[in-house]
Amino acid sequence: MLNLSIIIPVYNVEAYIEECLASVVAQSDAKANIECIIVDDCSPDGSMDIVRRFVDNYQGAVQFRMLRHEVNRGISAARNTGVEAATGDYVFFIDSDDYLMEHGLKTLVDGLLANPDADVVQGNSLFLDKKAYSKRQEPIVLLSKKERLGALVNLIFPVNPWNRLIRRNVLINNHIYFVEGIIFEDYLWSYQLMDVAQKVLVLPQVTYYYRPNGNSIMHSRQLKIGKTIYCWDVILTTMLKQERNIRGCLLVNVFSRLLEIQYMIDQHGCSEEELQAFRRLRRRLLKNIISHGRPLLLLFSLTIFKPFYHIYSFHFVRRNYHILERIMLALELMIDRLKW
Repeated sequence: MLNLSIIIPVYNVEAYIEECLASVVAQSDAKANIECIIVDDCSPDGSMDIVRRFVDNYQGAVQFRMLRHEVNRGISAARNTGVEAATGDYVFFIDSDDYLMEHGLKTLVDGLLANPDADVVQGNSLFLDKKAYSKRQEPIVLLSKKERLGALVNLIFPVNPWNRLIRRNVLINNHIYFVEGIIFEDYLWSYQLMDVAQKVLVLPQVTYYYRPNGNSIMHSRQLKIGKTIYCWDVILTTMLKQERNIRGCLLVNVFSRLLEIQYMIDQHGCSEEELQAFRRLRRRLLKNIISHGRPLLLLFSLTIFKPFYHIYSFHFVRRNYHILERIMLALELMIDRLKW
């Protein structure tokens, strides 16, 4: 039977944590020995009181373990702590304000048992508006690096780390940890994972319910420009190490994020140091595109320079920019197929 470690970071989720835990213990039909690792990141509310009461009253097969950071270190550190402590062959992340769907874990485990050489098994997710992440009806198997990273940049495979079974040794042996102290850490982590995972199974069944957190960094108007720039500098460094035949598609994503940063700078301002860091990142990206002869990307890059980036100030453009991004991704993939 599969040995599985479920990792739940806990911080300021007293309104949701009990529902999350209840969904874990309800997965009794999954063919797995389950340990549930709860990492308390110094939550200042009553979240851990609820956790302790739930665990004390629970009688069942799931083995609970509670770990605590000495100081608040953030969700990246909490996930890393869980991975280090895990004893399962596979790990599974749940955000503590989300929950597993009924039979969700069984669906994922059954997919793994049918594909025992898979390093990653990804489920579909349901959002607050009751829309599923993917409308696909059939499972997808990704074998080559080009397929895996292509699925990531084309949003077939989500960047979020939750709702997937991950072979723990793939993370440990390749030193794939969440970088602490940056935002958008999921992007970098998922790129690194898809770079080394040999076989990835993506299932169409909904196995996870995602609840957007209005206090999260993605929704905060206090977003730190400096941290954002640093994050994408780290991601760009990782992407530039990829083979040429997948690099173009990855860089399209970086362009889109840099345009968002430019918009944030225009709206909220930034320090001179942050502005210079952003300009260095922008020049570095442009230099790489020119040196590798990618004319379409070069044209696309104009959107992050004056005066073209001002078009992003229009609500219609921001709302529909993803369409242009998808077109560019499709064109880059087509060019890559022809060239490589």
